[in-house]
Amino acid sequence: MRLFTFFTAALLFIATIKLPIGFYTALRILVFICSILLIRSSYQDSLTNWVILFLVIAVLFNPILPVYLYKKSIWIPIDVIAGILFLAKGLFWRRNIK
Repeated sequence: MRLFTFFTAALLFIATIKLPIGFYTALRILVFICSILLIRSSYQDSLTNWVILFLVIAVLFNPILPVYLYKKSIWIPIDVIAGILFLAKGLFWRRNIK
């Protein structure tokens, strides 16, 4: 799961450049799935802050009812912040269990 988290973070950082729409569609699905798995893991470990953070990410990136923002420039900081959160979760995996 840790490698999946790092992979997702890397793709979120790559998403800051202009790429075909298919990449962003696949990224939306990947981020959503990884967020759901991290929510489940964090909930089991009673890490409420992580649950809330990844719940927000899951809502923003959900492929079922997509959130469309006006410009690509609005998504860039969201992608970077989400990438940093996935990277942080991967780095601190299982170290911060109560």
